Amino acid sequence: MTNNNGLGNLDDLFQSAEADGLTAASLDLVVSNLNGPTMAGPVGVPLDQLATNEVTLAMNIIDMSGSMAPYAADLIRAYNEDYLAAMLGSTASDDILVSTILFEDKVKLLHGYVNLADAPRLTAKDYDPNGTTALYDAVAGGLTNMVLYAQQLRQSGVMVRGIVIVYSDGADNASKQSARDVRRAAQDLLSQEIYTLAYVGFGLKKPLGFKSNGANPVQPLADEIGFPHALAAGLDHSELRRIFHLASMSAVQVSQGTAVPANLFI
Repeated sequence: MTNNNGLGNLDDLFQSAEADGLTAASLDLVVSNLNGPTMAGPVGVPLDQLATNEVTLAMNIIDMSGSMAPYAADLIRAYNEDYLAAMLGSTASDDILVSTILFEDKVKLLHGYVNLADAPRLTAKDYDPNGTTALYDAVAGGLTNMVLYAQQLRQSGVMVRGIVIVYSDGADNASKQSARDVRRAAQDLLSQEIYTLAYVGFGLKKPLGFKSNGANPVQPLADEIGFPHALAAGLDHSELRRIFHLASMSAVQVSQGTAVPANLFI
C-alpha cells in the first residue's frame, strides 16, 4: 500500500509497528483514518532532511469551534510567541518537530511535522473559529499521523519521543469516531513509554456531563480519551500565554528525555 504523503509503503510500516509492540487498538484506529483529513498532505519532514537522529514530535490539536471566537486573537498570539518562539529559542530547538491540527465539526491539518524554524505562524486566516466540536475525530487523526510518522522514523534508526496536547473548551458533540476507540489507542501508545498525552480544558469550572471528584473538572474529559495529564485553564490573555508556555516547556523536557512532571498538568 503506497501513498502520497511521504510515508512510503504503509504495509511495511504496519509490520514494523506490530514488531515494535503496537496492538490492534492503535492499528485499527490508524487504518480507519488513512483517508482522513490529517493525511491529506505531507505528514512530516522527509528523512533526508532531518538534522538529528533523536527527534521529539510535538503535536497540538486545537479547538476552533465557534465558542473560541472571542479568544482567537489572544490564542494566536500565545501560540506564536509563547509556544513556537519559546521552543525555537530553547537548547532543544534542533530536536523538535512540530505539527498542528485545528478542528471544529471538520478537522484540518494546519501542517505536518516540520522543524521549528520552518513552522508557519498561526494567522487569523487559519484560526477562524466556527462550527461545533469534533474532538474525537481530531484526536484520532492526530494519533494516526504521530503513529505512522514515528514508525517511519524508528524504522530508519531515529530515536523518537512524542507529546500530544489537546486544547478544547468543551466536550465533543460532532465526531463520527468514538471516545472508546481513541482511548484504546491512547492507552496502547502510553504502554510504549515514549509518548506524553495531555489535555487542556479551557474555561471549565465543572465537568460537562461527566462525574468528577471535584479536584479537576478537566480530568473526566481527559480520561474519556485516555490522556493521563489534564489541566484546567482560563481563556484570558495571561492564561493563554501561561498554557502555551507550559506546552513549550513540556516539549523541551520530553526532548531532553525528562518525564513531564505529574504536577505540570493538573
